[in-house]
Amino acid sequence: MTIDSRKLTAANLVYCYIPVALFLAGWCRWIISIPCLLLLGFLFYRLYTRKDRLEAASPVSIDRKLLIGIGVVSALMALIFGYGGIFAEFNDYEKHAAMVQDLSRHSWPVIYDDAANPSMMTYYIGSYLFPGLIGKIFSSRIVAELALGVVGWLGMLLLFANILHLTQAATRKQQIGALTVYLLFIGMLLPLQLLTHKFNPDVTIGYPHWFTYQWLQYRSSMVCLKWIWPQYFIPILGMIMLYQQRDARHLYAVWVLPALLCGTWGFVTLMGYIAAYYLISCLRDKKIHWDILSWQNVVCGVIGVLVLIYLAGGLGTEKPDELQFRFISDWKYYLISYIPFCLFMFGFYFMLIWKGSDRDAFFYITLGLLCVIPFFRAGLFNDWTMGTSMPAYFMLCIYCIRFLLQQASVQAMRKRWIALLICLSLSVPFPLYEWYNTFRYSGIPAKTLADYSCLECEDIAIDLRTNYFTYDYQESLFYKYIARR
Repeated sequence: MTIDSRKLTAANLVYCYIPVALFLAGWCRWIISIPCLLLLGFLFYRLYTRKDRLEAASPVSIDRKLLIGIGVVSALMALIFGYGGIFAEFNDYEKHAAMVQDLSRHSWPVIYDDAANPSMMTYYIGSYLFPGLIGKIFSSRIVAELALGVVGWLGMLLLFANILHLTQAATRKQQIGALTVYLLFIGMLLPLQLLTHKFNPDVTIGYPHWFTYQWLQYRSSMVCLKWIWPQYFIPILGMIMLYQQRDARHLYAVWVLPALLCGTWGFVTLMGYIAAYYLISCLRDKKIHWDILSWQNVVCGVIGVLVLIYLAGGLGTEKPDELQFRFISDWKYYLISYIPFCLFMFGFYFMLIWKGSDRDAFFYITLGLLCVIPFFRAGLFNDWTMGTSMPAYFMLCIYCIRFLLQQASVQAMRKRWIALLICLSLSVPFPLYEWYNTFRYSGIPAKTLADYSCLECEDIAIDLRTNYFTYDYQESLFYKYIARR
């Protein structure tokens, strides 16, 4: 089978924009949603006509047996991992993924009238909208859960196909190697823990996350696929499309809009890439590129404003101090956490691949963003660092895979190639531990699925209320002027 770049981009856009279309149709008034949907339809029609045709990259062929293997492995991962899986992380499921049941049982937009304070759902609903719609059509929570698993499976298939296309892995051996490196990518976590444990007893050796002073953490590929894929797939697919079409400035907003609805922190990083690359292109060409003000960007920007108004209810609520967004000014943090973290989680990788990589602007932007992100903190468990780092950390993984594939036969790069392979292998036990930890669960708990619905919870913790619900929704701009009645 041949992976064609235009067809792959089309599949990416369909996957990313189904949630946007459902949000417009299910959450917004018809006088707003119908014009927006028509404009989006015209935009996508133009993308696949001669007037606005996308550039095509070199196609990649996948062996049929390997393709079947990828499908089976991704299906098993979707079945076992994450929200809705038979071995789901039930504490997260209780808080988040049960929303798909609320979407399937109640009219849209979902209002939590039974909670202590009436509120509107504002969590990352994007990846739950389609399963919720399927559950509503069939009047079945079980069907909704199955649809959620299918959404996860399709997301993994698309992601794996995009990785093979991005890295241009040609042979079966290269393709298996590329996907293996991605699945096991976590940074040099074990050496980092061994080094810092003597200086900071909060660091637990062997734990698959590096929680220490200020809760500093980047998410591994396995953690993203297992725990938080509803917030992961669409921002990463947006990152891929932005990277592949980085000179199509008139379409920037098209690539990143779905990430605002489905993975807000990742959207922030995508906007960072856009701003940095646009500035670099203007400086390089010594002129301002006004094509960034295209009608396509304006249309997607208007829809983005609607989504922002919707999210503003949750963003505008009064939060505890530990959930506030802030700059970290404690010098101890930089001494015992920031510097070693940057070196081991991405710094040494960049040092090794620097000489043999095709360093484009995105290479330097990735390094810059990974250095800047840990300067700030937000969320009970530093969600800012974990969420915003995902697109940039994914790009680092792609650059490492490319280096391994391109420099494998170059004698001058042999030492760097071996060193990078060793560095990538040092933390392999942690992704394997994620698999082991998954199988510690015995399946769906004794309670019925309905018992996990947030709609029926009377004593939701403050961190959930401030992150996932809109308070005083009757007074919000979205409810007054945009929301369906």
